[in-house]
Amino acid sequence: MAHARSILIPTYFLFVAAYTTARAAALTFDYNFTVPGDREHLKFINASYAGRDRIILTDDSSNLTGRVVHRKPVRLWDDRTGRRASFTTSFRFAIVQDSNMTDNLSRGDGMAFFLGPFPATTPPPGSDGGLLGLFSNPNSTGAADSRRPPHTLAVEFDTRWNDGWDPTNEDGPDHIGIDVNGIRSNRTSSLPPLSLHGIMWASVTYDAESKVMKVALRKTELASESSTTYEFNATMDLRDDAGLVQDAAVGFSAATGVLCESHQLLAWSFHSTDPSHTETKMWVIFLAVTAVLLAGLLVALLSLIYTTFIKRPTRCLDGNCLQVARKFSYSELVAATDNFSRDRKIGKGSFGDVYRGLLPMPDLREVAVKEMRQPTLKRNRKNYVHEIETLCQLRHKNLLQLIGWCDDGGRLVLVYELEPNGSVSDHLHDGGASGRILTWPQRYNILLGIAAAIDYLHNGAYDSTKRYVLHRDIKPSNVMLGEGFEAKLGDFGLVRQVIRHGGGGTPRTTVIGSMDYMDPKYIELGTLSPASDIYSFGLVLLEVVTGVRPSIPGTAAHRNTLIAAVTESHSRKAILEMVDERLKGELNQWWWQMERVMVTGLTCVDPARDERPSIKDVIDLLSKPEQSPASSRYLRDASVRPGDQFPFILTRNVAFANARATSLAY
Repeated sequence: MAHARSILIPTYFLFVAAYTTARAAALTFDYNFTVPGDREHLKFINASYAGRDRIILTDDSSNLTGRVVHRKPVRLWDDRTGRRASFTTSFRFAIVQDSNMTDNLSRGDGMAFFLGPFPATTPPPGSDGGLLGLFSNPNSTGAADSRRPPHTLAVEFDTRWNDGWDPTNEDGPDHIGIDVNGIRSNRTSSLPPLSLHGIMWASVTYDAESKVMKVALRKTELASESSTTYEFNATMDLRDDAGLVQDAAVGFSAATGVLCESHQLLAWSFHSTDPSHTETKMWVIFLAVTAVLLAGLLVALLSLIYTTFIKRPTRCLDGNCLQVARKFSYSELVAATDNFSRDRKIGKGSFGDVYRGLLPMPDLREVAVKEMRQPTLKRNRKNYVHEIETLCQLRHKNLLQLIGWCDDGGRLVLVYELEPNGSVSDHLHDGGASGRILTWPQRYNILLGIAAAIDYLHNGAYDSTKRYVLHRDIKPSNVMLGEGFEAKLGDFGLVRQVIRHGGGGTPRTTVIGSMDYMDPKYIELGTLSPASDIYSFGLVLLEVVTGVRPSIPGTAAHRNTLIAAVTESHSRKAILEMVDERLKGELNQWWWQMERVMVTGLTCVDPARDERPSIKDVIDLLSKPEQSPASSRYLRDASVRPGDQFPFILTRNVAFANARATSLAY
């Protein structure tokens, strides 16, 4: 069988290669230009070139155009299947102005992500300045007319106002726009002055089914006060409305005019679906011709699929996990949850819905049952197995304990101990199951419990000093409360074991987690470190003391208002005005502890990773008694006794009172 497989598989892939090389399909790549040499498959046009740690689209010289494109096309639609492609791209970029000219009126002109004819050519003549190297005629209407030159769709990041086609913005020229076959944007979003300056992160996502394109822009270099995301959508069909070619070039274009700036690309990822996938008639013919080969291949593939995706959880888990957890049948869990009744639903995790269940005799205990969404997805199955393997190895009083699992019939279910008092988020924002308000001693002990759990993950989970564990999703909704309101950190679907490298970050990973609690350096660089968990915990510290979520949802720009507000109050030596109004009766007794927790939280969310304390330092800071001097480098100028100012300190910022009333569940 092994010999036959060794012959069949290469032969099969020769057939597949012959079938697929003639057509463009899904396109996927991930560049980090800060890594030397990561430039493969890129084409540089006009003024663009590869710098040491970034791609330069244009220098800060006048009247330049520059493009960089991928050498492979992306297939946007397919006549045979009638399908359109979906895609998502994210990129970190910089627009840098001459240091002697730092005002809105001395910049120009901008850059754009674009899809256009393949192979990509040089920018049209006369397309410098406000035409961004995209179009030579500012009067193009954008109609999908075959008599016009090849069609182009662009998302522009424009820094200069051009009379005749740019939108009027009283605050300044900066804006984002979606351009369809012309420089007059079909949809725009105005930005505050100098928003398009420095290092930024942006994403463009297109869903072929809904025909919605989503654009997001985030400033990433200042974590505490500039974590603002600007978002807007537009609806279009890339073929019928935009008239784009079937196989399109994908890349960036930039231009300067009389005024200038440098346009730079630091990282770029792109992922698209394949609209040519599954052409029934072609596959019928292909199967008929290669029946003998595919018969052998099918046996090999079924064996591989079974051992990798079906049997793997049992094979990998039974040996180690049966000592600390048990395997349930799906019928047992159906009975325990009343067929996963909506009335039994108690919450949502990162990858599934959570239900209250009652195990029959001899267990006769209540449990939390989490059923994985989309269990057939490889990523979800991987996260499922990873969560079980991790929880079977981790045992700590402040970690949520795994009771068992079920992988019957392709369904993926986890069973946890049920904590009777819900989550920390329930009590801070929804009144909790009993409607009780968490007292300050309860909140303080909860924070110490979370810190102990993080310390265990970072330093105590393994005897070896070569590995540690990162949680990657620390937030109040992932902290459950036991009978005595002790903290239990849960939801380990994103946990990652890391090999210590003697300092520095971990290898680059896909950015995933809860945006409000995510380390901005993780978003910017794609690398994790223990400091990423510390950042998330810092926000939890601030949220538990203030009772306010990190940001106010419901607007186009989600700003991390909590960090900014606490920082501002601390700078005025009035940090206690941020204390949750529901704790005002305890302020006289515990003010010093509340103050210490908030100041520690601010150190944890420092924009510079190297300036954040380790979890052991955090525990030390939180545990200091009232009389301890503020000798730590993390608590400089922290202690400010309120004295007779209590009546004024209790007056809360109206915006945060409104924020608590209007916050949405996350």
